[in-house]
Amino acid sequence: MCKKSIFIIGLLLFMSKIVFAEEEIILPKNVIATDMGYTIPALVTWGITGNPFIVTAVQYERQILKNFSLGGRFDYRLLSISDFDYRTDQSSFSLETHARYYLEPNFFFLDGMLGYAGFIYFSSSTDRETIKSLSHYFKLGGKFGWRIDFGKQRGFILEPSFGYYGAIGSSNIEFIKDSGKTGVLFNHWLNQLNKFIIKGFFVGGPQFSLCFGYKF
Repeated sequence: MCKKSIFIIGLLLFMSKIVFAEEEIILPKNVIATDMGYTIPALVTWGITGNPFIVTAVQYERQILKNFSLGGRFDYRLLSISDFDYRTDQSSFSLETHARYYLEPNFFFLDGMLGYAGFIYFSSSTDRETIKSLSHYFKLGGKFGWRIDFGKQRGFILEPSFGYYGAIGSSNIEFIKDSGKTGVLFNHWLNQLNKFIIKGFFVGGPQFSLCFGYKF
């Protein structure tokens, strides 16, 4: 009787190991998501002002270790302002690589980013020459956030996160609208404002993400 009991207990332990091993194998290691952090406010602004305003991003993450993952992200932003005889488009696209460390598996995380961004400026009017320009930037930064799961394994996730991205590079656009001492000061202020907007929003600056995705 004792031998049979030991045999049954040993068999149950062996079967439980097989079940847990199968569960570990099928645990999802991939996440694809879209970032809605700025998308909804941009669409609302578009609806109010009538000027096209688009901010969208998609990202992919691959779990390498229990607490570590690698991923990639594509970000696109566009602001278009037009009048009867004038149009200006400012847009950017970013290609980013992300390394993420989870303080707790699949929950709190720290995210480091390296990437490239291109800023495109287009201006056209009836009485001025059309201007087109592409400026290049190197990006780096980090953020922290947490993952909210809607399912135990495969399923939807929600990821709020906050951080800051720095941008290294300069714009190819120089505004020279007026001459004279006052004009020079105004030109300098206008160029500084333009650089601040580019580095502070289009290719860098404070980051708020609200990613909605699916893990599989």
